[in-house]
Amino acid sequence: MGFNINLKNALDQYDGLIDFAVDEAANLGFTEFKDFIIDKKGGEFNLPVFAPLVFEPLIKRDLVLPFMRIDAVTISVNRSKNIQTTAIEGRNHTIKEHISNGDFSINIDGLIADDEFSKDYPKGKLFLLKQFLNAPYSLRITHAILNRLGVHEIVIQSYSIPSIEGVKNIQKFSAQAISDEPLELIIRDNA
Repeated sequence: MGFNINLKNALDQYDGLIDFAVDEAANLGFTEFKDFIIDKKGGEFNLPVFAPLVFEPLIKRDLVLPFMRIDAVTISVNRSKNIQTTAIEGRNHTIKEHISNGDFSINIDGLIADDEFSKDYPKGKLFLLKQFLNAPYSLRITHAILNRLGVHEIVIQSYSIPSIEGVKNIQKFSAQAISDEPLELIIRDNA
Protein backbone atom coordinates (compact mmCIF):
# COMPACT_ATOMS: atom_id res chain seq x y z
CA MET A 1 0.00 0.00 0.00
CA GLY A 2 1.55 3.29 -1.08
CA PHE A 3 0.89 6.84 -0.04
CA ASN A 4 1.25 9.22 -2.98
CA ILE A 5 1.38 12.98 -2.54
CA ASN A 6 1.69 15.35 -5.46
CA LEU A 7 4.59 17.42 -4.12
CA LYS A 8 3.90 20.38 -6.42
CA ASN A 9 0.30 20.68 -5.19
CA ALA A 10 1.40 20.30 -1.56
CA LEU A 11 4.03 23.02 -1.98
CA ASP A 12 1.53 25.31 -3.74
CA GLN A 13 -0.86 24.89 -0.81
CA TYR A 14 2.07 25.50 1.55
CA ASP A 15 2.90 28.79 -0.24
CA GLY A 16 -0.74 29.86 0.07
CA LEU A 17 -0.69 29.05 3.78
CA ILE A 18 2.44 31.16 4.31
CA ASP A 19 0.73 34.17 2.67
CA PHE A 20 -2.33 33.57 4.85
CA ALA A 21 -0.14 33.26 7.98
CA VAL A 22 1.50 36.62 7.39
CA ASP A 23 -1.94 38.27 7.34
CA GLU A 24 -3.19 36.37 10.39
CA ALA A 25 -0.07 36.56 12.57
CA ALA A 26 -0.49 40.28 13.21
CA ASN A 27 -3.96 39.77 14.67
CA LEU A 28 -3.12 36.75 16.82
CA GLY A 29 -4.41 37.27 20.35
CA PHE A 30 -6.42 40.41 19.65
CA THR A 31 -9.51 39.58 17.62
CA GLU A 32 -10.19 35.91 17.15
CA PHE A 33 -8.47 34.29 20.13
CA LYS A 34 -10.25 35.44 23.23
CA ASP A 35 -10.76 33.34 26.39
CA PHE A 36 -13.23 30.74 25.14
CA ILE A 37 -14.05 31.00 21.48
CA ILE A 38 -17.24 29.91 19.86
CA ASP A 39 -16.75 30.48 16.16
CA LYS A 40 -20.28 30.84 14.78
CA LYS A 41 -19.02 30.89 11.18
CA GLY A 42 -18.05 27.25 11.48
CA GLY A 43 -14.72 25.59 10.98
CA GLU A 44 -13.50 22.74 8.83
CA PHE A 45 -16.67 20.75 9.50
CA ASN A 46 -19.11 23.68 9.13
CA LEU A 47 -20.02 23.46 12.82
CA PRO A 48 -19.51 25.92 15.68
CA VAL A 49 -15.98 25.64 17.06
CA PHE A 50 -15.07 25.75 20.74
CA ALA A 51 -11.42 26.41 21.60
CA PRO A 52 -9.49 25.44 18.47
CA LEU A 53 -5.81 24.59 18.79
CA VAL A 54 -3.58 27.05 16.95
CA PHE A 55 0.04 26.41 16.12
CA GLU A 56 1.53 29.89 15.81
CA PRO A 57 3.97 30.61 12.97
CA LEU A 58 7.39 29.05 13.54
CA ILE A 59 10.26 30.99 12.02
CA LYS A 60 13.72 29.53 12.49
CA ARG A 61 16.86 29.62 10.37
CA ASP A 62 16.23 26.15 8.91
CA LEU A 63 12.42 25.95 9.16
CA VAL A 64 9.56 28.35 8.39
CA LEU A 65 6.02 27.18 9.15
CA PRO A 66 2.86 29.28 8.85
CA PHE A 67 -0.07 29.54 11.23
CA MET A 68 -2.20 26.35 11.50
CA ARG A 69 -5.62 26.18 13.14
CA ILE A 70 -7.17 22.83 14.06
CA ASP A 71 -10.88 23.12 14.82
CA ALA A 72 -11.82 19.57 15.79
CA VAL A 73 -9.53 18.91 18.76
CA THR A 74 -9.78 17.63 22.31
CA ILE A 75 -7.06 18.23 24.88
CA SER A 76 -6.41 16.46 28.17
CA VAL A 77 -3.87 17.78 30.66
CA ASN A 78 -2.08 16.07 33.56
CA ARG A 79 0.50 17.45 35.94
CA SER A 80 2.70 15.73 38.46
CA LYS A 81 4.33 17.26 41.52
CA ASN A 82 7.85 16.65 42.73
CA ILE A 83 7.42 15.59 46.38
CA GLN A 84 10.32 14.44 48.55
CA THR A 85 9.28 11.91 51.21
CA THR A 86 11.42 11.21 54.25
CA ALA A 87 10.90 8.30 56.63
CA ILE A 88 11.55 9.10 60.29
CA GLU A 89 12.20 6.43 62.90
CA GLY A 90 9.30 5.92 65.29
CA ARG A 91 6.64 7.32 62.93
CA ASN A 92 4.20 5.33 60.83
CA HIS A 93 4.09 8.01 58.14
CA THR A 94 6.62 9.90 56.07
CA ILE A 95 7.33 13.63 56.04
CA LYS A 96 6.39 15.21 52.70
CA GLU A 97 8.24 18.17 51.25
CA HIS A 98 6.96 19.89 48.13
CA ILE A 99 9.99 20.51 45.89
CA SER A 100 8.30 21.86 42.74
CA ASN A 101 5.50 21.33 40.28
CA GLY A 102 6.32 19.13 37.30
CA ASP A 103 5.67 19.79 33.62
CA PHE A 104 2.19 19.51 32.19
CA SER A 105 1.66 16.32 30.20
CA ILE A 106 -0.70 17.05 27.31
CA ASN A 107 -2.62 14.61 25.09
CA ILE A 108 -4.02 16.06 21.86
CA ASP A 109 -6.60 14.22 19.74
CA GLY A 110 -7.85 15.87 16.59
CA LEU A 111 -9.24 15.65 13.09
CA ILE A 112 -8.17 17.60 10.03
CA ALA A 113 -10.04 18.13 6.76
CA ASP A 114 -9.49 20.37 3.74
CA ASP A 115 -12.55 22.56 3.37
CA GLU A 116 -16.04 22.14 4.72
CA PHE A 117 -17.39 20.66 1.47
CA SER A 118 -14.23 18.98 0.15
CA LYS A 119 -14.30 15.28 -0.57
CA ASP A 120 -10.54 15.10 -1.10
CA TYR A 121 -7.93 13.80 1.31
CA PRO A 122 -6.38 16.72 3.30
CA LYS A 123 -2.84 16.08 2.05
CA GLY A 124 -1.78 19.75 2.24
CA LYS A 125 -2.90 20.10 5.87
CA LEU A 126 -1.39 16.74 6.76
CA PHE A 127 1.93 17.84 5.23
CA LEU A 128 1.86 21.04 7.34
CA LEU A 129 0.76 19.19 10.50
CA LYS A 130 3.60 16.69 10.03
CA GLN A 131 6.05 19.59 9.76
CA PHE A 132 4.84 20.97 13.12
CA LEU A 133 4.88 17.56 14.80
CA ASN A 134 8.41 16.80 13.55
CA ALA A 135 9.84 20.26 14.33
CA PRO A 136 12.85 20.02 16.69
CA TYR A 137 11.71 23.17 18.48
CA SER A 138 9.30 24.27 21.14
CA LEU A 139 5.96 25.22 19.52
CA ARG A 140 4.02 28.34 20.53
CA ILE A 141 0.33 27.49 20.77
CA THR A 142 -2.94 29.27 21.38
CA HIS A 143 -5.67 27.25 23.08
CA ALA A 144 -8.17 28.66 25.56
CA ILE A 145 -7.73 26.01 28.25
CA LEU A 146 -3.97 25.50 27.92
CA ASN A 147 -3.28 29.24 27.90
CA ARG A 148 -5.43 29.67 30.98
CA LEU A 149 -3.29 27.05 32.74
CA GLY A 150 -0.19 29.03 31.78
CA VAL A 151 0.89 26.78 28.93
CA HIS A 152 1.94 28.79 25.88
CA GLU A 153 4.66 26.52 24.48
CA ILE A 154 4.79 22.75 24.06
CA VAL A 155 7.30 20.15 22.91
CA ILE A 156 5.91 17.19 20.96
CA GLN A 157 7.16 13.87 22.39
CA SER A 158 5.32 11.46 20.09
CA TYR A 159 2.41 11.32 17.68
CA SER A 160 0.31 8.91 15.66
CA ILE A 161 -1.71 9.31 12.47
CA PRO A 162 -4.19 6.41 12.20
CA SER A 163 -6.65 5.94 9.37
CA ILE A 164 -10.41 6.10 9.79
CA GLU A 165 -12.32 3.23 8.22
CA GLY A 166 -14.69 4.28 5.44
CA VAL A 167 -13.63 7.95 5.39
CA LYS A 168 -11.27 9.50 2.85
CA ASN A 169 -11.63 13.27 3.42
CA ILE A 170 -10.80 13.35 7.16
CA GLN A 171 -7.53 12.44 8.85
CA LYS A 172 -7.33 11.62 12.54
CA PHE A 173 -4.20 12.30 14.62
CA SER A 174 -3.06 12.24 18.21
CA ALA A 175 0.02 13.70 19.84
CA GLN A 176 1.64 13.61 23.26
CA ALA A 177 3.44 16.73 24.42
CA ILE A 178 4.89 18.37 27.51
CA SER A 179 4.76 22.03 28.47
CA ASP A 180 7.81 24.19 27.98
CA GLU A 181 8.87 27.60 29.19
CA PRO A 182 11.48 29.77 27.55
CA LEU A 183 14.76 29.87 29.46
CA GLU A 184 16.05 33.36 30.10
CA LEU A 185 19.77 33.80 30.52
CA ILE A 186 21.20 36.79 32.36
CA ILE A 187 24.63 37.92 31.22
CA ARG A 188 26.60 39.90 33.76
CA ASP A 189 29.62 41.98 32.85
CA ASN A 190 31.42 41.63 36.18
CA ALA A 191 30.81 37.93 36.86
